[in-house]
Amino acid sequence: MPFILSTNSIQQRYTLQAIERLKLRKQIETLFQTGEAFSVFPLRIVYRLIPLSDASASPVQVGFSIPKKRIKKAVGRNRVRRLLKEAWRLQKHPLYEAMPQNQQLHCFLIYTGEPLLTFEEAKKAVLKLQQKLIPKLKTDISI
Repeated sequence: MPFILSTNSIQQRYTLQAIERLKLRKQIETLFQTGEAFSVFPLRIVYRLIPLSDASASPVQVGFSIPKKRIKKAVGRNRVRRLLKEAWRLQKHPLYEAMPQNQQLHCFLIYTGEPLLTFEEAKKAVLKLQQKLIPKLKTDISI
């Protein structure tokens, strides 16, 4: 029996599955070339709405980046990446509910802060980012 991922099954589970992550080079390149962006310190988001190609695909695909220029040591970059993923995983549900039926959101979160992040700061940043993103998605859909 194939696993079908619907918006409802994602809302009930606090997971960040492989199909919810943005990994394909072509999709990432297209996102950075044609996507829109805004910042909510200490994060910058690049996002793009596309038509949903597969019924079993996730309504939102997300990627994370922590530049070496900001945090020199890999241990620090990995820690910030883990904290951002965890904050996203716990707070993704309002964004999933706001997504239109036949659209998919590709987004990439880029850490722009200098010091290492605490989990509480990561949660606040992701929440503020989503609160700013949801109205932008609604205006993009109506165009």
